[in-house]
Amino acid sequence: MTNTFSSLRAAACLCLALCGLAHTQAQAQKSFPTRPINVISGFATGGSVDVLTRVVVEQMARDLGEPLVVQTIAGAGGTIGSARAAHSPPDGYTLVAGSSGSNAAAYATYEKPPYSPDDFHAVGLLAIIPSVVIVKKDLPVTTLAELVAYARAHPNKLSFGHPGVGSSVHLQCELFKQVAGIDIQMVPYRGAGPLMGDVIGGQIDGACDAAPSSTGPSQAGQIRAIAVMGDRRASSMPEIPTTVESGMPKLQGAAWVALFAPKGTPDAVLDRLSRALDSALDSAEVQQRLAKLGTSTPTSAQRGRVYSEQFVRDEIAKWDQVARAAQVPKQ
Repeated sequence: MTNTFSSLRAAACLCLALCGLAHTQAQAQKSFPTRPINVISGFATGGSVDVLTRVVVEQMARDLGEPLVVQTIAGAGGTIGSARAAHSPPDGYTLVAGSSGSNAAAYATYEKPPYSPDDFHAVGLLAIIPSVVIVKKDLPVTTLAELVAYARAHPNKLSFGHPGVGSSVHLQCELFKQVAGIDIQMVPYRGAGPLMGDVIGGQIDGACDAAPSSTGPSQAGQIRAIAVMGDRRASSMPEIPTTVESGMPKLQGAAWVALFAPKGTPDAVLDRLSRALDSALDSAEVQQRLAKLGTSTPTSAQRGRVYSEQFVRDEIAKWDQVARAAQVPKQ
């Protein structure tokens, strides 16, 4: 009898505990947010990550009923801003717009990153930024196959630039070398501006670059875009085939921006933020504005917390492998 009573009492306590947890989560979901949300941008104001973030969170605010205030904390490839977010209270009122650089490539290229992947929950992907292989306008190639053949015929003669050692675009260029099996000289630059200037001027033979910054020079005939690195064409240059279409399916390396919250943020709050993000991405206005910026909104299959968490883990592993194979020095 005593054992039966104890079992019933234990079951009742468990039921009350579960009901209490469900009630707490429901209350958090119902009441959140009650004040403005701070969204850290680890990149310079006016840069691609900053602009994309502002477009999307502005729409999210309409769904959430509270402002999402973008705070710029730029420096060190976005890692300073991500570090600030990682050590913020896990209450949903501090988020960070992380990127393929700050929240994937950084783990492979920094000796001691100021945070780890476990310090964050992924709320969801915000935007995908296609990367493209470009060459100077007088290089005698027009397709990816021709470029690879030319590089193999002239080993270590072609010079390709990238906007900084350890950047996500740098690792994309290293992936190009590895997948194509070619030997080309890699030239680091301090940003995309000087890099593009030298491709236009013919000082270097080509580059791996973000499609948005290559679109104008390509359309003006100042450079030649060869292939978009992925399985989706870039909205800003729809006439340029993808690497998948060009017969190189393993060469996929788009940059991306995602919203992250500090570890320990309640699931109910994360779910509310994720739904608001999905709603923003479904907005025709947001889709049109992102398309004009040369970026893509995540597809329906690329939505949600579960997908985003796995996607980020896969990206970390992928770029770590590429960096190790290329022997990229850690900063």
